[in-house]
Amino acid sequence: MICGQSKITFIGAISLLVSEMIGPGLVTIPILFESAGLITPLIMFGVALMLACSSALLLVEALSSIPGNEKFEKKIEYISLFSILIDNRIIRMISYFILFLSIESMIIATIALTSQAFDAILVRFFGSTCGIGLYPDKGWICVQNLNDFISPFGNRLMFVTGGFMITFVLVIPMAICNLGENVKIQILSFISLIFVIITWIIACIMNGLNPDRIPVIGNDQSLLVGTVLFNYAFIITVPSMNQDVSIRKVVWMSVGITSLAYILIGLFGAMAFHYDLASNLISEIRKSKIHNVFTDIATLLFPFCGLLASIPVDTIVFRYNLIRSEVCNYPMATFISLVIPWCIALPFQTGFWLNTFTNWTSLLFISTANFLIPFCLFHQSQKKAKILQTLELAKEAASSMNESNEENKNIDDKKNKEKDYFAREPIISLPPPPPPLSSNNSPEEEKEKSAFQKHLERHLQKLEKQKLENPQLEKLKRAKVYRNMSADAVPIDELPDIILKKNVKKNDSLSSNNNNDDDVNNNNIINNNNNVFSPGELYESNEADKTYIPSHPSTPRSVSTDDEEFYSLFNYVKPFKAFPGTSKKFSMIVSYSAASVSIILISSVIIYDFIGLAHGKNFFDSGSN
Repeated sequence: MICGQSKITFIGAISLLVSEMIGPGLVTIPILFESAGLITPLIMFGVALMLACSSALLLVEALSSIPGNEKFEKKIEYISLFSILIDNRIIRMISYFILFLSIESMIIATIALTSQAFDAILVRFFGSTCGIGLYPDKGWICVQNLNDFISPFGNRLMFVTGGFMITFVLVIPMAICNLGENVKIQILSFISLIFVIITWIIACIMNGLNPDRIPVIGNDQSLLVGTVLFNYAFIITVPSMNQDVSIRKVVWMSVGITSLAYILIGLFGAMAFHYDLASNLISEIRKSKIHNVFTDIATLLFPFCGLLASIPVDTIVFRYNLIRSEVCNYPMATFISLVIPWCIALPFQTGFWLNTFTNWTSLLFISTANFLIPFCLFHQSQKKAKILQTLELAKEAASSMNESNEENKNIDDKKNKEKDYFAREPIISLPPPPPPLSSNNSPEEEKEKSAFQKHLERHLQKLEKQKLENPQLEKLKRAKVYRNMSADAVPIDELPDIILKKNVKKNDSLSSNNNNDDDVNNNNIINNNNNVFSPGELYESNEADKTYIPSHPSTPRSVSTDDEEFYSLFNYVKPFKAFPGTSKKFSMIVSYSAASVSIILISSVIIYDFIGLAHGKNFFDSGSN
């Protein structure tokens, strides 16, 4: 595959997320409905759908709350939020560790599962598959038959197999490209996946449906949470996508399509066949009487569209997180994301260790990175939203001030250089200003006027100081801010008594003229409300009648400014909202509720598995059942 510039379209984004969610769990869903019944799997799918969508959308909202990334211009990755929002260094390092192991384990498990699937295809359609064995058989080994093990090679420890090499050759060209350059592959995979699902559903109907095979509530619920919840682990991919598409629609539609596919395959597959723990839908269709060329094509396509397509996506997402968060450079990021997983996947090609590895990494790392950490990051982003905006304004103010200082310095340097080349006329001092006109005012009036001038001087000094600073920062620094108030208005309680007294006299004089005709009265009111003087006009005026109080609204702004007022104050682009039309409180309630449900579900599975281990049984290891 030759890498070329491409953009993630709406269909491409849906295809990308669907390929992340639909994997090897699709062929085992019928076993879940047969063992757990009808009601509890449907409820679990509904819970998983809401948890996945809430986690993805709230994570996107947390990304959008970062200053300058309201429209995702900065391309901030999942891991970058840790350094921005998490202050505690230990917690931040633990989060790094969990995310790295989550993505690495997903890549390793998918490589091993895809290799096993291609080995089975080689045996099924070409008669044999070969590889290099290490223990107990060494050297070149070929097998011609499928057995009860997951891999055709059984429990042999293999260095490399034919299926592993096919997977490697197909994945590497896609993994070295960017995410947008894999869109066409993902769309093709999505179309193939639709064909596979429709073919399997038709095969189940042709085999005959028996609703009695699905109880209302089954006796075995041990596989319920693990089988359903961990199939929705796509959240870590969302930040790396191109956010030019409607991410809200993409998330809801992709999760809806995936849920529908799982439920249909689970219901039709459970009603059509009877399963044991070592079988799945593909093996039952292959052994049935309805086996035909279409089912063979579907079986051949599934490893490509259901398994292989997600490997380059996870690899690219991992590389993006390492590079864009500046954890390492491009060569090191490529080595960590592309070389290390393939080396670790080698011993998991055969044997029963893959099941144990997949289920425990899903419980401890994948579930935490997808269903717990996003809610914590959203909570932190809401706490720090205004602080981060203020810091961004401070940076912009400092940058603009430095630029202005540099410009002034350059101008001064230029003037100093020109001084040596041009002769200048001697500077003649200007005559002193004329003395102020004598006034017949009384000493008390002169004293009051002096107080008024002192107040105006203080106010002008304050205005001059504000001009030197960032006006947006100045709005935050003011102790009292009034709605619709001009930038240079004076709060009422800062005015001297002289203005208040004269205003009372003014109002008294206006009220004494109420007997005038309506036109004159209206003109006086209009002039009283609209006559506004600049500071210079106030200095020049000697008439008390021209002194007016700046108008102030009656409703002050509260100290805790809400989000709408905050963003309109700074003319900032509003960030993405996970649930438009709702309040911030609603999003916080959803975050807390979803995180609590995730903790309960994940911890219950971990406790259940530890209880099984204490009794000598691993409920997640099919080889021990």
